[in-house]
Parts: sequence; C-alpha cells; structure tokens
Amino acid sequence: MEYNHSPFANSAAVASYATDAPRKVPGLADLHRMVMLLLAEQAPGDAHILVVGAGGGMEIKAIAGAQPAWRFTGVDPSPAMLNLAHQTLRPFADRVELIPGTIDQASEGPFDGATCLLTLHHLDRDERLRTLKDIRRRLRPGAKLVVTGHSALAPTLNAG
Repeated sequence: MEYNHSPFANSAAVASYATDAPRKVPGLADLHRMVMLLLAEQAPGDAHILVVGAGGGMEIKAIAGAQPAWRFTGVDPSPAMLNLAHQTLRPFADRVELIPGTIDQASEGPFDGATCLLTLHHLDRDERLRTLKDIRRRLRPGAKLVVTGHSALAPTLNAG
C-alpha cells in the first residue's frame, strides 16, 4: 500500500482527523460502541484485541474506556496517524502497543478478537483478501473479527 499520496501522509489532514472523522462518518461513536459489544460477546475479561488500521486511536480509546482489562495491539502504516494515536491513547498507554506498518508487522497472536474499521477501502482487492486472511490466522478459534467498510457512492434519486 502506498501512503505517500494518501491524506494520512499529510500532517494538516492528520491534525484535523479527530474532528473530521466523526463528521464524515455519522454515528462513529455508536459504531465504536457496537464493535466493543460484538467483541465482548466472545472475548474473555482480559482480552487482547488486534486493531488493524489503528489510525488516530479513536477506536481503541472508545473500546479501552469501556473495557478496562483489555489490551490492544494496533497497526497502521501512517507514522503521522500513529503519532496522533499515541497522544489520544495516553490514558491507556499501559494497555496499548502501537506498531508502524501493516498486518505483516503484527505479532502472530493469538488474539481474542480483531477489528478492521473503515480501512479496507484503502487497499486493492488482492491486498484486502490477503489482509483479512492474515488477520484471521492470528485469531484464537472462535474469536470475532469485526470489519466495517466505507463507500463514497452517492445515493441516486428517482425523479419519478
């Protein structure tokens, strides 16, 4: 994946990420809560969760706040986004490991659950499939993977 031309390589875009993301993704806070609840259905009380596309840390912050015994490993290829995540996640620093890179740099686990939120649309089809397989391989049997996508398709109106 090439991030040099990505908005996540632009320091101004990264600086406004925390305020822009909730405006661009209506219900983002609700999505984070729903993801936590889905993971909690199967995860043990001291779960270790893999977060692919850890971004600015918003997802981990929301889940860590609701699950005080969970630990997190987050990967993201954007150094600027990981810097933002480090700032965002200061209160949870003892439970969070942030790794620069892709799924290839994540430990082998096994993890008690994983998330890949609003990330896969940045990858081409073959890379998406490889990433999902590599996440799955790192999960304990029966562990949940929660994936959400983003589509920039505009709705069509039927004029009648």
